[in-house]
Amino acid sequence: MKKAGKVLAVCLSATMVMGMSIPAAADSKEELTFWFPPFAGGEGQVSDQTFWEEMFVPFEEENNCEVTVGIVPWEGYEEKYLSGAASPDGPDVGYMYTEMMYEYIAEMNALTDIDGYFTEEEKDNYLYYNLGNVLGGQYALPVIVGNPSILVANMDILNAAGIDAVPTTWDELLAACEAVKNSNPDVYPFLQEWGNSSYGCLGFNYWPYFWSAGGEITDEEGNLTIDSEAGLKATEFIYSLMESGYMPETATSVNSCGDVFRDGRAAMIMVPSGYPLQYTEINWDFSAVLQGPEAAMTYVAQDSLVLFESCENKELAVKLMKYVTSAEVMGEFYSQIIEQMPITKDSTFTGDERYNSLYSDYGDNFLTLPVFKGSATLYDTLLKNLQSMMLGDLTPQEVLTQTTEYYNNSIR
Repeated sequence: MKKAGKVLAVCLSATMVMGMSIPAAADSKEELTFWFPPFAGGEGQVSDQTFWEEMFVPFEEENNCEVTVGIVPWEGYEEKYLSGAASPDGPDVGYMYTEMMYEYIAEMNALTDIDGYFTEEEKDNYLYYNLGNVLGGQYALPVIVGNPSILVANMDILNAAGIDAVPTTWDELLAACEAVKNSNPDVYPFLQEWGNSSYGCLGFNYWPYFWSAGGEITDEEGNLTIDSEAGLKATEFIYSLMESGYMPETATSVNSCGDVFRDGRAAMIMVPSGYPLQYTEINWDFSAVLQGPEAAMTYVAQDSLVLFESCENKELAVKLMKYVTSAEVMGEFYSQIIEQMPITKDSTFTGDERYNSLYSDYGDNFLTLPVFKGSATLYDTLLKNLQSMMLGDLTPQEVLTQTTEYYNNSIR
């Protein structure tokens, strides 16, 4: 946000003053601050910091600017943004998941409607441009749309237990867990990240089961509706996985089930689709969705770049947003950091062939989170109450009741 801090009051390539030629100041670069979360995770991968700094070199040279990269950890992500929004050292361009945006748009007026900075041709090239229209304005430029939560299985472990295919229903999941439990007691049949402090983990820990049970987070009037028969079915199902011994009690301290899976200590996990591609040492396969009592739905990310109102050079900042989301830069991001589906028409999918039909065959089974007042606080509260349930301190019904009461009395 500290733009042009190094720019002299008068900065010209050559200024004639009293017949003398004064050369341009060498230190006259515009400055932009770019915040992004970490995605690199595989051994031998370039770090997120190094990747973006290297990617920005051509942009900086072309535009005579400096881009400061900030990699914001997922833990405490929203708190970092809240403090950054009020700080001169905060971001000009940042990465936000949709459920963060309500307060920044409706209450803080901190984000810029970027629609006027894009031509119709540019808009048409983006596959998901319209998804960035939030609360009546184009406050977001989708950068990651996809990465659905999928059930991933170690096929060597499942085959040894007599299971030939990845489960596709709740009942099949329970049966596979029982088979693994009986055949290999040293392996966790199923594992979730209940030690994760970011409510983003609900995208693979909770929402796929909630939606597949027929649950809806809000109604048409914006009322919270998680405390329902469907919500209870899903919450009880998740708790039963630990009660039945299919998921270890130590899951309450697990922050990355992928690490346990990669080590061969877990038979099945549900994670965003980009992560299994890092498990190169495991013979894995996946199921896109799990059929529940009412549906077969799963969570899909819709995360975006946003432009802060406090940015002094918005045109340059939008140019940076276009550069980041270009086919060239995103192509490097997919190949070096984490595989995702393309976001522009001029990009091509060059990823794992196992995902060739993931979006074409299951697009109607993917859901994103709604945007409403206090949604981020609500999700955080729900996560904490679910964690208390997994620790044995709350019942499934108490989770839903207490979360709803807190939202209605303290947020809405």
